[in-house]
Amino acid sequence: MIDITIELDDADLEAALDRAIAAAVNMRQPMGEIAEEWLELAHERFAEEKDPFGAAWAKRWGDSDPDRKVLHLTGALEAAIAPDFGNDFAQIGVQPSGAPGKYARIHNEGGVIKPKEKKALSFGGRVVSQVVMPKRQFLGFGPKEQATVEDVLGGWLRGLFSGAVV
Repeated sequence: MIDITIELDDADLEAALDRAIAAAVNMRQPMGEIAEEWLELAHERFAEEKDPFGAAWAKRWGDSDPDRKVLHLTGALEAAIAPDFGNDFAQIGVQPSGAPGKYARIHNEGGVIKPKEKKALSFGGRVVSQVVMPKRQFLGFGPKEQATVEDVLGGWLRGLFSGAVV
């Protein structure tokens, strides 16, 4: 009869797993990095006038200033985008206070604006019963956001298991 014995020294693996479990309680650093990178991607969308999947934004109707970028009348909407993050989340969004907070959603998701108290709206020097806003998505989760999560968390995990992150 043949007797084979294999001994494994798993001390390094056990130490790496202990570090990973302890660090998973507080993931503020990688979540902050993710949120900041997503903010840069949102700024890129305003510069390129494209949604998270690369589709071009609809042009303005009856544009009297074709050199002005879409969604850039004052720049307030883009400037109101801010990152937020914590131990277990990362996000970006438009600050709810002020004018950009009021109109960000209709620009990002598109939709129909109807009068609430009157019979018509004054829009672009015309009186209309409703305004159809095209979707010009500047916030969203596309392939670049996914790649950011994979890159940042992948690097963070590699650091945990190599001992570089404590």
